[in-house]
Amino acid sequence: MAKSKRYWRESVTLALLFAYFIVLGALFYFGMPGQLSWDILLVSAIIWLGVEARGNSGRLGNALKIGLFLMVFDFIFENSGWVLGLWQTHSSFAIGVVPIEVMGIAFFGGAAWALYLPRKFRLWHSLADCTVFALFGSLGEWMLIRQGLFVYKLWWTSELAFVAYFGTWVILHFVRYRVFRD
Repeated sequence: MAKSKRYWRESVTLALLFAYFIVLGALFYFGMPGQLSWDILLVSAIIWLGVEARGNSGRLGNALKIGLFLMVFDFIFENSGWVLGLWQTHSSFAIGVVPIEVMGIAFFGGAAWALYLPRKFRLWHSLADCTVFALFGSLGEWMLIRQGLFVYKLWWTSELAFVAYFGTWVILHFVRYRVFRD
């Protein structure tokens, strides 16, 4: 695929993710049932991976490793925050404080994310990507709080969640472009 066409595809994918996150936000904000929110996010991540995996079978192994990395990183981060008394989640089934659906979202969504990125590092795309995922990650938590599925405690805030998400995505970009290269 031509270089400019690839960059166009990744930019369109990021714009579509932005739009999809807005649609999900509206659903969650205007009354999506609590536990169903986790399920919708998990199914969305699985479908996204299916879409991104088509034509990318040679890259799928590394993408799944990145998804596993995100799942383990998130598991450690969320449980650490829980142990420190910074937040609590509510789900039908969780390991520690991490809902099983979130582990699936991180694994499948992280793998899909790794496949959608440009094959070569592009600073502006990476900054936009980190910003979009940080913005909607922190807004998503705020909406989960409204639904009673998430609770911030002590000094943790949505602003700190944004910084944590942004930092997580910076780490993921490093892992994607320096550890698991195409």
